[in-house]
Amino acid sequence: MRLEGQAQGTTFHLVYRDAAGRDFSGSVDSLFRLIDHSMSLWDSSSIIRQLNRNEPSARADVHFAEVFRQAQAVSEVTGGAFDITVGPLVKAWGFSYKKGLPPPDSAQVDSLQQCIGFQKVRLDNGVLLKANPRMEVDLNAIAQGYTVDVMAQFLEQKGVTDYMVEIGGELRTAGRNEKNEPWQIGIDKPQSTESADRPLQAVVSLSGQSMATSGSYRKFVLREGKKFSHAIDPKTGYPITHQLLSVSVLARDCATADAYATAFLVMGLEKTFALAEKTGLEVYAIYADGEGALQVRTNFSVDLK
Repeated sequence: MRLEGQAQGTTFHLVYRDAAGRDFSGSVDSLFRLIDHSMSLWDSSSIIRQLNRNEPSARADVHFAEVFRQAQAVSEVTGGAFDITVGPLVKAWGFSYKKGLPPPDSAQVDSLQQCIGFQKVRLDNGVLLKANPRMEVDLNAIAQGYTVDVMAQFLEQKGVTDYMVEIGGELRTAGRNEKNEPWQIGIDKPQSTESADRPLQAVVSLSGQSMATSGSYRKFVLREGKKFSHAIDPKTGYPITHQLLSVSVLARDCATADAYATAFLVMGLEKTFALAEKTGLEVYAIYADGEGALQVRTNFSVDLK
């Protein structure tokens, strides 16, 4: 069975084996709407938008509260490389929906830094408490992975044991594919321009695991002849200057993989693999060497293309 379509500003695919041939389209659509109402920044009536506006009656729902909890845990472990308050900086640098803005000057960055810091926000009985009322939270770097988990858990509750759930490139697997093999998942090769052709860097065999990729695996930026990804370091307020272009993370659940992939892109190659060793996470990293050529470092076995 295959379900696919558009959701959360991207595409989704659910592939699952079901002897009864059940079509879960209606339930899947309902789950997307439920999560969008909780965490979508595009929906002006969503819970996250209400909380960001400091509306007195706004309260986090169970989905927002769980994603907030998971996000703050990853922020602690990564020393703030993952930070759900970084949104204003991302907007200022033009790496979000406000394209074409001139880059901020140092005074703007310093001002925005007053509203950045995962330690400055917390939930208390559903109320988002902020050290500075101008602060906003943005869960986009983990919400998609969480949505994958919700869809996977729904399928499991329906007795489905063989599935692949993918939303915008973040995915979770269980059991076997239609060829009765582990699921074969491609990792894109970074490219300097958008292209309909998407060459693969590697193929990963997955079963009972999730994978998320962060970075410029579709497009990176060139500055003075060097390749860089789009990541912003929450601690400095500036785009990262190392040349790690793409990080794919394997974990049991997709929210974890999603958040750590974002954090690792900020941390850079050496810090990523040092933390991966401590946490037991499996990582596949693509970076540019001193000559600008693409190189790979990984701590698990993959099939190279």
